[in-house]
Amino acid sequence: MAGSQLKRLKASLRDQGIIGPQQSKKQKRKNAEDLKAKPEKRLQRGEALASIREQFNPFQFKTNARGPKFDVTTNKPAGDRASMGIKGRPGVAKAVGEERVRPALYGMPVARYCGLC
Repeated sequence: MAGSQLKRLKASLRDQGIIGPQQSKKQKRKNAEDLKAKPEKRLQRGEALASIREQFNPFQFKTNARGPKFDVTTNKPAGDRASMGIKGRPGVAKAVGEERVRPALYGMPVARYCGLC
C-alpha cells in the first residue's frame, strides 16, 4: 500500500530537487546568489511544481463513469481525449467563469454585515 499523501508529496518534491536536507546559513546565502543569477532555474522549479500539482489533484479531471466507449459506437478517433474517458476540467472552467463575472459582481464593495441595521 502506498504511503500517505503527505509522504508521497514530500518524496516527489525531493525527487524533483525542490526540497532537500537542511542547509547552513552560508549554503543558503550562496544558493540565493546562484538563484538570482539563473532565472531558468526558477522556471524549471515552477514547471516541476505545476506537474506535481497536476499529479496530486484527483478532482481536476471529470471522467466518464462507465469508462471509454467502444470504437463501433463513436465516430471520434481512438486517440481522442474524450474517447479515453476524460471529459473536462471542472475546476478550471469554474475559475474562468468566476474571473469573467468578478468585475460585475465585486465592482462595488458589498456590506455583508451592518452593525446599525
